[in-house]
Amino acid sequence: DDDGNGYIDDYHGWNFLGTTEGLSLEATREMVRLRRLGTPVTDTYYKTVMDKINTDKEETIGVRDGVISTLTQVEDAEKVLRSGNYPVKRAELSKITSTLSGKYKDAANTIMTTYLLFGMDKDQLVDVRDEYIKKAKVLYDTTDTYKLIGDDPNNLSEKGYGDNQYNKHPEKHGTHVCGIICSNIPTIGQAPFVKFMTLRTIPDEGDERDKDVANAIRYATDNGADVINMSAGKYFSPNPEYVIEAMKYAESKSVVFVSSAGNEGSDIEQVINYPRKFVMDNGSINYFSNLIVVGSNSWMKTWNSAKDPNNDNSDYDLLASFSNYSGKIVDVFAPGVQIRSTVPGGKFEYLSGTSMSSPEVTGIVAILKAYFPDFTASRIKAIIDESARKYPGLMVKVRGKNSKVAFSSLSRSGGVIDAYKAFVLAAGISSK
Repeated sequence: DDDGNGYIDDYHGWNFLGTTEGLSLEATREMVRLRRLGTPVTDTYYKTVMDKINTDKEETIGVRDGVISTLTQVEDAEKVLRSGNYPVKRAELSKITSTLSGKYKDAANTIMTTYLLFGMDKDQLVDVRDEYIKKAKVLYDTTDTYKLIGDDPNNLSEKGYGDNQYNKHPEKHGTHVCGIICSNIPTIGQAPFVKFMTLRTIPDEGDERDKDVANAIRYATDNGADVINMSAGKYFSPNPEYVIEAMKYAESKSVVFVSSAGNEGSDIEQVINYPRKFVMDNGSINYFSNLIVVGSNSWMKTWNSAKDPNNDNSDYDLLASFSNYSGKIVDVFAPGVQIRSTVPGGKFEYLSGTSMSSPEVTGIVAILKAYFPDFTASRIKAIIDESARKYPGLMVKVRGKNSKVAFSSLSRSGGVIDAYKAFVLAAGISSK
């Protein structure tokens, strides 16, 4: 610990999770905490927690079992085709299926139909199966997380737990987010010149802990970060004030904090997600001057099959089908549907989510900070909001709404991030 910051050999960042790959859902951890307190099963909050666990678990187990069953059918079909010396790859099968008969035709149809239904070949189904087997094992595990990580559960401000092996776990989500911010591959990275500090607080599966998030925010702030990206969120939080204190600390140092809005298609003024995007004071919403909350948009003002032949946006318009929204909480929207970026192994994949939208904005903030280093976090936030591309009169489909809603009403800016306009606005302000 040459610099005396409490973290040994933290040359490029820190791994607050240590050797742990997955953690339980926060709802699972809340269930354990409430049971230890002797909370009655009739308690309203306890029932809310259990409803969340039961709903999620039913979905996770259902997907796992469904994929295992489908994969078994595909593997059985492959055995049949191999017994007749026929190919099993979809591309080759598509050329000969019409010439087959009997059990061989049935087997070929099984493979072709599986792809039509799920949009996945066998190798992709194997990945999904493995993912959901892990989810079912990890998300509802009641083991205390401090036993997995090795930290002191009674010391939120603890330093030095975890290790400096932040890149030991090849994590797709984080690598994809990082690529969007700073990859040097054309059309992928927004700001390839940035210095990137990796702070691992989000497990491969499960929910992040408040302690790790808050400590990572403080670490980033104390070690020179100009902008923090957080592509994560959850709906239960045992220590939300500790995270808010860290966010206020970053705010006091004029560090821009960019956060994804979430993927439940909800109004996050009504359905609170964490970290908190605002604080209430005597019934009024108080915003963080440095916080930019980002929702997801697609590439279409109005959906049609010609623009979205694979229906990646599920018949939704400019608003992504999954994106959270709020005319009071979300600042701006950014592309988040089928975004191509880096994944482990030197590969590239298309992923969707507000986790992909947030780094789009983070990269643009990094550009502004690079060219206008004296701009405060609050000024950059204002520039991002004021320069957003507007769509006057555009009505869009919103999950849970019976009729279309004005896109301008779904965020504070009423628009979509526009890097060029943001830079022009910043240059105009700087020249005054």
